Amino acid sequence: FGGVAFSFGQYINETLMVGLRQSLNYNNPDVGGTEYNGSTKIAIDQHLTAHGIVRPFIGANFGRIYGDSVRDTWAAGLEAGAKFYVQERTFIVATVEYGWLFEHSDRIDNTFDDGQLNWSIGVGFNF
Repeated sequence: FGGVAFSFGQYINETLMVGLRQSLNYNNPDVGGTEYNGSTKIAIDQHLTAHGIVRPFIGANFGRIYGDSVRDTWAAGLEAGAKFYVQERTFIVATVEYGWLFEHSDRIDNTFDDGQLNWSIGVGFNF
């Protein structure tokens, strides 16, 4: 199994960023065959500070989850994290997200129960 994810963001002002996120995951289970899953989301993140080594943020995202071993669905989530700058334009980013899945939910309380917790750690660059 393995996966790759990337994100491209544009700052609207010093602290507000809009971004596009794409992930692709591969799995080759013992029972045979291969499976691919992915997600495409747009996100908006409000950074709590524009300067400093640590720049925490909160945000929200919306997009689509799809693939061979997941139910294709729309999803939305809330997220929080921090960027840790190791150089002026290079950072390590840690994010945690709780996303709600919308497929086969006929009531709003079902939607909240059908969520998932995701976390990620990555490297980023400012251009």
